[in-house]
Amino acid sequence: MKAVLEKLYQGDKEQLVQDLLQCYKEQAFCIVNFIYFSNIVAQNLFNAQERSNNQDDYRKILLKGDFLLPDGIAVQIFYFCANLFHVINTPKKRLDNLNGTDFSSFFLERVREMYGNHKICLLMYGAKETEVEKARKYIAYKGFNVIYAQDGYSDFEREKAEEKLEEYQDTVNVLLVGRSTPTNPLQEMRTLKNYQKIKKNNLIVMNVWGLFDWWAWSQKRAPKRIRTIKLEWLRRLISDPKRNLKKVLNSLQIIPYIFRYLVLKKK
Repeated sequence: MKAVLEKLYQGDKEQLVQDLLQCYKEQAFCIVNFIYFSNIVAQNLFNAQERSNNQDDYRKILLKGDFLLPDGIAVQIFYFCANLFHVINTPKKRLDNLNGTDFSSFFLERVREMYGNHKICLLMYGAKETEVEKARKYIAYKGFNVIYAQDGYSDFEREKAEEKLEEYQDTVNVLLVGRSTPTNPLQEMRTLKNYQKIKKNNLIVMNVWGLFDWWAWSQKRAPKRIRTIKLEWLRRLISDPKRNLKKVLNSLQIIPYIFRYLVLKKK
């Protein structure tokens, strides 16, 4: 538990952009993962005795990645309580919500402002074929150079993607991977298996979960006032219970988790 909590990024989104680009500059690749509380529950991240081999691998890539970003209010609350009960002792006691939907778009816009359209190349892998195509058109319409896009229900055609990358030199190459659920984190597992290929191709890999669905407008964001009062999760549940019920139920496990792991400090 402690290793996962201490891995969570403690800065704000502006600092994160700078740190991410510095990491990319120094090692020529970078892996960014997002985590919300439903992942913690579904993957037994705090309970080594109950974790399966696949769940151990999932934890491994979270800790091996360069950045682990807190997604959602439940993670923020648990992190704050972990400091309150002295389970961890980090300089920043409250985390910013650096969720994939908002931060990924913010990061791309900031990189474009800093370097220009010609200096950033996007590759997209994930979602259904129709959804990833709608998402590609959306982000291309905003002026981004999408050099490769593929649905997440077929094996990633690495050679085709690499051919596209060879056409571009001295660019920031971002691979957005959106193919996961809390119980089946395919995108993170794929990152673990292809770690050396990511290094070879000089990629920033961002495991962005459902980002393409938002870009394709198959999922709609809550109004800003709802997001401000931290109730977007409730709107998502009401609008699409089949998709979101299990995630919400997992996130509500935060109450027994606080009692078990923070108050009683059980291993």
